[in-house]
Amino acid sequence: MAIRFKELETLANTYTDKGYLYKDLALDLQQKQTIEPGYTTAVRGADIKVSTNLAAIQNSLQNLFNTLPGQRFLFPEYGLDLYQFLFSPITDLNARVLGERVLQSIKVYEPRVIARNVNITVDPDGSQYFLNITIEVPALNLIDRTDFLLDTKKQSFIFVPNSRNK
Repeated sequence: MAIRFKELETLANTYTDKGYLYKDLALDLQQKQTIEPGYTTAVRGADIKVSTNLAAIQNSLQNLFNTLPGQRFLFPEYGLDLYQFLFSPITDLNARVLGERVLQSIKVYEPRVIARNVNITVDPDGSQYFLNITIEVPALNLIDRTDFLLDTKKQSFIFVPNSRNK
């Protein structure tokens, strides 16, 4: 039996009415801030901030890359195991294996997009891989390049905003 929240259904309907195809809760679970007439600073709203369309897909990719298989109780296969890359040398060979694994996981777990390619720049001195992932979103009729950084020192895989996808 599914759990239903009227407030979230109302919010979902609002975004559907605005023509957004994809929507998701923002990863940091912040409240939406709006500037109301008569106020000079943003006022916290009653709704949780959401990501829509391309931003929702980018959030989904970030979740995929930061989830280990087995972490999601009801979906234990979901995730991408990057553990081996955290403690292996930063090499072109490892970058190629990482790229293949990323492409395969997007193909399996993110049906809204088609991953066209992954370009990886290795930075052995900084102990990191910089990934530029080209994705096609057929439903939105767009192609986007999304950047991620796998930092082996910090053991993090993060979305890197740039001028194209802020």
